[in-house]
Amino acid sequence: MPFTFAHPAIILPLKYFPKKWFSCTGLIIGSLTPDFEYFIRMKVQSNYSHTVAGIFWFDLPLAILLTFVFHNLIRNELFFNLPNYLKSRTIVFTEFNWTNYFSNNLFIVLLSTIIGIASHLFWDAFTHEHGYFVNHIPELKNTFIVFGNKVSFWKATQHLSTLVGTIVIITAFLKLPKKHSYKSQENLKYWLIIIIVSTVVLILKFSISFNLKTYGNIIVSIISSFLLSLIITPFLIKSNSNYKI
Repeated sequence: MPFTFAHPAIILPLKYFPKKWFSCTGLIIGSLTPDFEYFIRMKVQSNYSHTVAGIFWFDLPLAILLTFVFHNLIRNELFFNLPNYLKSRTIVFTEFNWTNYFSNNLFIVLLSTIIGIASHLFWDAFTHEHGYFVNHIPELKNTFIVFGNKVSFWKATQHLSTLVGTIVIITAFLKLPKKHSYKSQENLKYWLIIIIVSTVVLILKFSISFNLKTYGNIIVSIISSFLLSLIITPFLIKSNSNYKI
């Protein structure tokens, strides 16, 4: 599969359509959501999120939940504490009221989220060993030799598309307009808590199950721990009355 956070690249062309047609949040989070079954399980296992039926009963509800978690729990604490180079491009989004937007644009959000989810599954269909197009286009299962090792075309497509997608996303981010008026400076305490929480979660996970040979599960567990720390940290900050942004 392509790296999860490269997936939004495929929906970026939709930004050239009128803004009222789509929800960027719905498109982006929708394009990420199918892989969140991995992060929830903390291992590379997806029974529901990469199926057509799962789009509606698993991915869509989870994606909507993630939009609220991001905008109402994670977003502001994260953006206010980014390095200035990144903060200058994201700080403007801290003024966005997602709850109001969602209630006033329910259909647009749902449609955009489904499009995002579908884009993820479409991309994966070319880059999963048992993906739809891999099964129906025999050439994708052909192999070639790289440094003495056989590599399938679907696997090469997976890695190449991840690279291209990542470049597209970085380029799009760097083109975001800058805003030089900040509400705060980044706080090292925020990142210290992120590191501590991530480490604790990771230790707990690995104390239950750890196998060096399953490197995919290790990577997923690291990402899961970081994502969970982004949710927990704002609660810890708010519970500390002496903490100031």
